[in-house]
Amino acid sequence: MQQREVRTRVTNSTVQLQRKIKTPDHREYTVVNISRGGLCFESQDAYELNEVVQANVVINKQTKHLASGRICYRTKTADKHATRYGLSFLDHFIDADLVRRRNKGL
Repeated sequence: MQQREVRTRVTNSTVQLQRKIKTPDHREYTVVNISRGGLCFESQDAYELNEVVQANVVINKQTKHLASGRICYRTKTADKHATRYGLSFLDHFIDADLVRRRNKGL
């Protein structure tokens, strides 16, 4: 039986995205939800579908996960002022225990 991936709503969490590996510049966005295989973040910056980025997931001001990621979906927010993007982790999945602890508020 295949286990369904659980998406966990998060607060006090951000993702720092770097578009090109050789550039030190990164942008930081609020994470809406997170799962073992990826996350959803909200941005006013534009990202292309299938764009590959370096992701640094920060929870409670501590780096928790570094991985390459691919933009897999985008949808406008209800107020149309921002876009929500789905980011799939490509080379490392996030620790499922971390997601569960995050769900319990730890």
